[in-house]
Amino acid sequence: MGRRVVSVSQNAVAQAESEIQSCDRCGSNATTPFWQILHKLRSKQDLEQVVYVLPVLACCPECRGLIDEMTLVEPKSVSALNSGSRILFRSEA
Repeated sequence: MGRRVVSVSQNAVAQAESEIQSCDRCGSNATTPFWQILHKLRSKQDLEQVVYVLPVLACCPECRGLIDEMTLVEPKSVSALNSGSRILFRSEA
């Protein structure tokens, strides 16, 4: 199975921002990588290997710090974050 590169839109980044409470700079419960929030929002969540590419960095709603794919965040809800997919990033590619 090959890798799939997914370039998310600015709208998707904004939507993912609205799903988080804080980041690892300002929240002690930030243990979820931001890519998991993006992955949760995808309509097609199959078992493919995914590399997410952000067009802009996200912004923490609490401290306004910049968030990339690997930044740890605290989601507002963790119920739908377990997808079982293997996600790869530019640093692994």
